[in-house]
Amino acid sequence: MKNQQKLIRTLKTIIDILSANKNLLFDNGDLYEISSSKITTPVGDPLTLFKEKRRIKDEIISLDQLKDFINYISVSNSVIRLNHIGFGYLVDDKQLEKQRLIRSVQKTKFHLYEEESNDFGLWLFMGNTKKWQDPLIEFVPVEKSNENYDEYLPHIQIDIDTKYSSDQIVDLVNKYFDGKIKWYRVAVINGVTYIVRIKIGSVDGVNIFLDLATNSRNVKKHREEFLKKIS
Repeated sequence: MKNQQKLIRTLKTIIDILSANKNLLFDNGDLYEISSSKITTPVGDPLTLFKEKRRIKDEIISLDQLKDFINYISVSNSVIRLNHIGFGYLVDDKQLEKQRLIRSVQKTKFHLYEEESNDFGLWLFMGNTKKWQDPLIEFVPVEKSNENYDEYLPHIQIDIDTKYSSDQIVDLVNKYFDGKIKWYRVAVINGVTYIVRIKIGSVDGVNIFLDLATNSRNVKKHREEFLKKIS
């Protein structure tokens, strides 16, 4: 519990830094609430999904560098919105977990959507796509039998929409973090990179990622055409 509190406090600190950008609105009490002591959603605390964690030491990038980075992309008016906050975690059976989430979300005023995945996890989103500019919560259950999960699970991802190309994001990340931060091109479809993921760090065996979506992502089209309502 002590380490989990450290995880939540660290996450809250990161969110406070990101919130310096006026377009990143984390105040969404209906869908989620993140304080320095807990995370609340209509389907419970997502941290309870992290039943299996990596045995790695706590390590966080320089938060001063993160502040400088966020300040630059804010001043350049290149941040559009908070897209979603996601939680990736291990399960025995991802289809059973999908059915559990369907039942849980049916008890709320929100819906559950599924996007076709191009990796070994399910991509499930809770929210309301009719309000396409509002943030969502993503659940990414991955089966334990998959041998490729250890590198990034469990994780928390904060996904924001930007006006940058993938190359511009990589250049800025290398510049503001002295080339010492891990970054990955993810959601690469037909050769197009839709997200550059940077690793903020790990706390209590949980990875924290900042996902910077590229200007290739059309959020309105994505919400309307690629997220299929399942609950």
